[in-house]
This record gives sequence, C-alpha cells and structure tokens, in this order.
Amino acid sequence: MNPEKWVSNLLLSFLFFRICTSIDTLTPNRSIKDGNVLVSGGETFALGFFSPGNSSRRYVGIWYNKIQEQTIVWVANRDSPINGTSGILSLNRDGNLVIYDNTRNHTVWQTNVSTVSYSARLLDSGNLVLFQGDSGSGGVVWQSFDHPTNTLLPNMKLGLDRRTGLEWFLTSWKSRDDPSTGEYSLRLELNELPQLILFKGASSRVWRLPTWLKRQRSAKAKDMACSIFNGFQVNNLDEVYTSYTLINASNLSTMFVDELGSLKMVTWVGKWVEFHKVPGDQCVAYGRCGAYGYCDSNNGQHFECTCLPGYEPRSVEEWNLRDASDGCIKKREELSMCINGEGFVKVENAKIPDTSKARVWMGLSAHECKDECLRNCSCLAYTSTAEGGARAICVTWYENLMDVRRYVRRFPEDGLDLFVRVDAVELAQRRKSRRLKQRKVAVVVTSVVLASVLFIILVGWLVMKKRRRGIDIQDSDEENVELPIFDMGHLSTGKDIAVKRLSRDSKQGLKEFKNEVILIAKLQHPNLVRLLGCCILGEERMLVYDGYMAPEYAIDGLFSTKSDIFSFGVIVLEIMSGKRNRKFHHADHDLNLLGHAWGLWIDGKASELIDPVIDESFPMSKVLRCMQIGLLCVQKCPEDRPTMSSVVSMLVSDTVTLPQPKQPGFYIERSSKETHEHTPTQSPPSINEVTMTQLEAR
Repeated sequence: MNPEKWVSNLLLSFLFFRICTSIDTLTPNRSIKDGNVLVSGGETFALGFFSPGNSSRRYVGIWYNKIQEQTIVWVANRDSPINGTSGILSLNRDGNLVIYDNTRNHTVWQTNVSTVSYSARLLDSGNLVLFQGDSGSGGVVWQSFDHPTNTLLPNMKLGLDRRTGLEWFLTSWKSRDDPSTGEYSLRLELNELPQLILFKGASSRVWRLPTWLKRQRSAKAKDMACSIFNGFQVNNLDEVYTSYTLINASNLSTMFVDELGSLKMVTWVGKWVEFHKVPGDQCVAYGRCGAYGYCDSNNGQHFECTCLPGYEPRSVEEWNLRDASDGCIKKREELSMCINGEGFVKVENAKIPDTSKARVWMGLSAHECKDECLRNCSCLAYTSTAEGGARAICVTWYENLMDVRRYVRRFPEDGLDLFVRVDAVELAQRRKSRRLKQRKVAVVVTSVVLASVLFIILVGWLVMKKRRRGIDIQDSDEENVELPIFDMGHLSTGKDIAVKRLSRDSKQGLKEFKNEVILIAKLQHPNLVRLLGCCILGEERMLVYDGYMAPEYAIDGLFSTKSDIFSFGVIVLEIMSGKRNRKFHHADHDLNLLGHAWGLWIDGKASELIDPVIDESFPMSKVLRCMQIGLLCVQKCPEDRPTMSSVVSMLVSDTVTLPQPKQPGFYIERSSKETHEHTPTQSPPSINEVTMTQLEAR
C-alpha cells in the first residue's frame, strides 16, 4: 500500500474515533442542527430535535436512545416551538446554551447563566450539564435536572434548594402532541412534615402523598414499586427534597405526570409496562370524604365514605346520595372533650390527615405522644412511628382532619395508626362494642371446635355400631322416623343434593342401615350437612344430603373418611368468610368459594377473605390459621388431607406446624349460567350464624 495513503487512512480513522468519542459534548466551536443528535457516553440517552405525536412543530429534547419507542424525558423549548427544521442548538459567546431559529434569525430558548461556560455535556443519567472553565474544571453552572418537565428520572429531585430558592417540581404536558406547560404540577409542600401534592392550576389539590412518614416495610409487604425503586428524603439547612434510585441500575425505569394528572411508574421490558399509578382508586382523590371523613375502598359497602370515630355526616341526605363533600361533624357538640373523660379511638392502617398545619415532635415515645395531645384540649388526633418504648416522630393535629383513608389490606405497612380524640360517651360505646365482638369471635371458634368434636364422636359411634351389627328396629313404632323416601334420580324441586350410596360388597344389612338413618336424622346442627332423606329400593341403600361432596366421591364414587374431611373444610371456609360456597359470587371471576379462597391464599391476600366481624376482633394470625386448616381439608387429593384427629390438634394447639395447602377440589370456573343463578340480586345473602351445642351427661 502507498505509504502516503496508509498515513492518510490512519489519520482519518483517528479523527473519526475522536469525533465518535466526543458526540456527548457541545463546545463553542461545535453545535448541532436539526437532524443531528448528542448521545451520552454509555449510549443510554440522546438529545436532539423532535416532533411529538402528530405535531409538526420542532422541540429540543432528551429521550432514551436504545429503545425503538421514542420516550421524551425532558424538553428545553416546551413553550417556544420551532416551525420547520431550521433549528440550531449551540453555545453562544456568553457561554449560554441557546436554541436558534435560523429562518427567523431569532433565539427561542436559552439557559440565562451569568458565568461563562466552556462546554455542555449529556451525561448517562439523562442530565444535560453546562460546565465552567477548561474541560469543565470550574464545575457545574447549569443542569437540566434543575429544570424538570413532566418526568422524574432517577436521582432527580422534587423539593427546594434553600440556598438559591430554586424549586424542583414536575408539570404535565398539555397533550400527547403538545409538550407545553400543562395544568397539573407535582410539588413538595414544605411544612413541618413535607408532603407531595398534585395541584391543578395554582392551588387546587388533586391528590396527596404523605411520603415523609411511614412504617418500615416488612419483606412480605413490599410491592413491585419497592422492588424497582428505592425512595428517600433529605431535609437539612441547604435543601429539602424527595428522590429515588433504581435498585437495579441496568433497568430502564422512570416516573412521570401525564396530561390527565396521574403519576405513572413504568419499566421497560420490550415495551413500557406500568407497574404503579396514582391515583389508583377513588379514595386517593383529595378530600374524597370531606373534613373528618374516612375513605375505605375495601369496606364492602356501596359507598366508600364513613366518618371518623365520634363524628357523623353533616348532611345525611347528601351522604345517602354519595356526596360526602360537606364532610362530618361531632356527634355531640355540646359535650366537651377537655378534661371530661375523653380518650382516643384507633384508626388502623391510615393515610394520615393533611399535614399542612400539623405539629411535629421529635424523640417522643408512643405514650408521651398520647400525653402531649391529651394535655392540649385543641388537639384532635395524633400518630406516632414509635413502637414499644422506643422514641420516634410524633405528629399532632389541631384543626380539620382532611383526606384520611385506609390503605388496602395487601399493604397495611403503608399506613400508620391514627388516634382520634372522642368524648366520654363515644369512648364507652366503643369499648362495649369491642367486648361484644370479642364474644362473637369466641362463639365462632368454640362452634368450630365443638363441631369437630361432634363429628369425631359421630364417626366413632358409627364404626362401633357397625361392629356391633346394631339392633332390629324395623317393627318399632317408637323409633319411627319421618323422612321422605326418594327414588333414584333428581329431586322434583330441583334442589342440589349429595347421594351417599352403600357399596354392594358391604356387610351392613337393612337393619344397620336403618339404625344409621335414625341416628343421623336426630343429629341435626346448623354447621353440619343435613340428611334430607334415604332410598331403599331393591338392593340399593342411599342417603341424601345437602351442596358438600368431595371430588373423588362426586367424580369416581370413592368414599372414605377423607371425604368427610372435605365437607368439614368447606364449613370452616364458610365460617371464616361469612359466605355460602354454593351461593358464592364474585364480580371478577366465576370461581366458587374454594377457588376464590385458594386464589387469595397463593397471591398472599388471604386476609381479604375474612369476615369483617372476625377481621376486626381477633388476632389475624389465629384467623389465618383457621383458614389454612380449612384449605388443608379441601385439598383435591384425599391422601393430602389431614385426619380429623390431626385437625383437632391443629385447632386447639398453636404449636402444631401446618403444611402449605395444595390446590383444592373443584378448582374450576363455573358456567356463566350457574353463577348467574346464584348472584346476590336473585337470592338473599347468607348470614354467618353459629350456634353453641352444650354436652350434658346422661
């Protein structure tokens, strides 16, 4: 090869390499025109001219470089677009970064810094930075992270620089085609306990996030957002802000305020997937239930609003129309709450009230926090992050308790316990109600245990009776039993039944069969399946019961003691949920109660099945243990189900370790026709009634 040509090629390659390694930087001698881009060193972000959506207007923005779907994270001239492709981005003689419309000979945007800059560099964090001095040795004089648009990238800030007065906040686009300043802004409101608030316009509050105060999350309670983002807050003499980092720095994840006022968190998995959104339900709306109101989207009622303890709706008529904007007022205005026997009622897992005018006390125990509120007659409520005798943050409120809600059961650690001041009458009524609920729980648990014991006695009696062969009662008038006799087939009323058929190889005769019929007919109990009748036709011996057949019996005709265990498990789940299996209906699926319970169990949402009467009055660990026992009893395979003696041990002793249940029998979705026949609109809801059976000696 010609030496001159070889040297020329080497020089061109060197120059090309230098240019490629410098495409993340602008200098006074290097600008970019419409069609050219800057790319960050790690090629994560790009900067250049773009047109959003169906618009033909041109803007300078930053977007993710490595994904096909253009996603804009920052816009420079959002309120000053360029018509046409004549735009130029450069550093002027004053060291400012400027966007110039070459057709109109007009500057449409600039950084307005007073210090001369040497270069502008696009960092791999998505931050566009102006550096002062040779090679940036003089430090940062301006950065795009200080002037966010609608997107909060990792390590960007929402808050205030107390030294300069610069506020960091997000503002929405006007539309998907127009990135100009929209009507929604997400700001950190500064008070003794800062909180994030989305505003519509200048001052109208849309929703609020009290990010500064919450419990430590347990590992089980962490949702997907916490597995991707690591949020943190800073509050010192120089600045106050909230921000976040990515747990896995290789992920492409971000959050932004859309044009409708929603804060969305997304991550890239071949496409943008939204894994969290605020608002997520109607209770997020600011002041949904008015002053002294309380919003709970999981209360099982048609209306999510109630009043805080000691308060009642200001307007019952409007409340009945589902309009809670007027909020609530004290039930007994004439009754003083100042050194008059007053106290506090706990509201669990609460989103604490608006902290705009709340007081914060540092280093108080939970008891000291209560005393601080109690000694001030103007204090309406308090909360504390302290546990046990530890000292932590105490917050007290002295006027309108606004924007209180209950967090969903899946993530109770998101909320705090709010203690609301009530008068002496309300306090006494609450204590009485709590005692009644505790008695109801005791009745439920006692009934389950007694039903188990009765079932064991029944099985043992039948076994012994079979061995003794029974006595002949065919001609006894005293032992006559009034039971209908059914031919084989369906009942004429269309009632669903379970038919127990005696094996042809059984040694039990007609006399023993009649003995069993009479015994079971006399042993009637609300928590046991009822004997509806019997069939004695030719050599057939059948018993007709109420809708709890084990799957192996319903499908293959195989019956054993484990089949009765299945029936017992259904009863346990019905007691825990307060719902009947056959009449169970859910708006989101066509599963029966067993399938619904199993789905909640494997999703970690088992507490959502529990009847509120039990949920609020009994330790959740014991309630969930009973539910787990019920699921163990209804497992599909008979050999997986426990024996009745094991079930009794599980119920009476907390030291017995419970295995994890497997899929229950009949875990299939029913036909739409079947579920419609059992919708709540066509049949009255069941009532979770229990009875107590007292055993007496003969």
